Amino acid sequence: MTNEATSTVMTEVACPMCGHACDDLSVDTAGASLAVVAKGCERARSSFARLSTVGDSALPRIDGKPVSLDAACAEAARVLGAATLPVFGGMALDVGGARAAMELADQAGGVIDHMNNEFGWRASRVVQDGGGINTTLAEVRNRADLILLVGTDAVSAQPRFFERCVWVGETMFDLAPASRRIVYLGGGLDTAPGVSPDGRQPDVFEFDLMRMPEALSVLNALMAKQPVTGEAPLGIALARWQELVDALFAAKYSVVVWAGPAFDAAQLDLNVGAVVSLVRKLNVTTRCNSLPLAGNDGDLSMGAVHTWQTGYPMRTSYASGAPKFDPVHNGITRLLQTGEADALVWLNSLADHVAPPACGVPTVVIAPPSQKLDGEPHVFIPVATPGIHHSGHFVRTDKVVTLPLRALRATSLPAAETVAMSIAAKLREVRT
Repeated sequence: MTNEATSTVMTEVACPMCGHACDDLSVDTAGASLAVVAKGCERARSSFARLSTVGDSALPRIDGKPVSLDAACAEAARVLGAATLPVFGGMALDVGGARAAMELADQAGGVIDHMNNEFGWRASRVVQDGGGINTTLAEVRNRADLILLVGTDAVSAQPRFFERCVWVGETMFDLAPASRRIVYLGGGLDTAPGVSPDGRQPDVFEFDLMRMPEALSVLNALMAKQPVTGEAPLGIALARWQELVDALFAAKYSVVVWAGPAFDAAQLDLNVGAVVSLVRKLNVTTRCNSLPLAGNDGDLSMGAVHTWQTGYPMRTSYASGAPKFDPVHNGITRLLQTGEADALVWLNSLADHVAPPACGVPTVVIAPPSQKLDGEPHVFIPVATPGIHHSGHFVRTDKVVTLPLRALRATSLPAAETVAMSIAAKLREVRT
């Protein structure tokens, strides 16, 4: 809170609307909707305004008809009690919501998966096989003299990346921020944020993003001093590729930035494997680290809770009474398409932009009143948003910081954590 006792502006507010989790926002709480008045991006401004105004009067529904919260939780428990293999998706939650979702999935004997996990599990598998060296946002800010963005412009995933990590006022180790070299691999990217404060343009290697495996193969081959066919791989002069390789070897601290959802899912394994290989080669003689941009929609918060409670990543089944990790078999899209799953619970408190799949099985949606829906679910329970209506915790993109979220506005809506725990308690009653 600011020093003026009458002020309605809260400062140093953490934002859970992307994985960057900026913690310097100023938010005016006086109006009909929350207004980000300083330090926010357009995503933060629109999300805080939208999610703070919807639904204090929203009621739970069963088949579209308003009911009490207790009745909705009881019906959700009945659906889960009757299911043989329920699946739990969405999972855009803070840490507390994730813990409760885990309890509910365990009680129901279901399968749990995050809506972003088609990219997450593939990337994790590659790093498990070949190892990986990742860095933090603070290291990028203070040390990186060359930043290579692979298939992403960063700002599409985390809008304030350049503002907070690249073109900063000062660094801890006498690196002049404006001197950083910015290189983009891939076409169709927003390269404007890569222009330095003194007007120096970034280097852009323009090509179809579907050809990213070829581009990374060229870089890895040149680093290993292996021959590369042709004078212009992907239509770009071989001399430019070689100059980039030389610059990476000459850099004191280079960082390779990538984002799983920016890659075609079928190519993600190849691309991440090539990035891991590139970083490994560079670390023989200099320093280079990878920075995967994750954490959007609370995927790292959910993933962290799942791992510390079970020892496994998501895509884990509890049907046998013990966690069983199988990222191929336990994808909930596959389970719904094959008819193996017979109920769906869609849990969201941080995101409302992805609709639960239309799947033909009884569906329970626990989400903000503004949740996008392609059809009326069997049970809908509106919930509050952490960082807006109640406090919570959120894991940042580099996984080294868990930021506290503050309550900015009172609401009569329950937290997702409260709803999930209530359903779990009623489910225990159903089964006893």
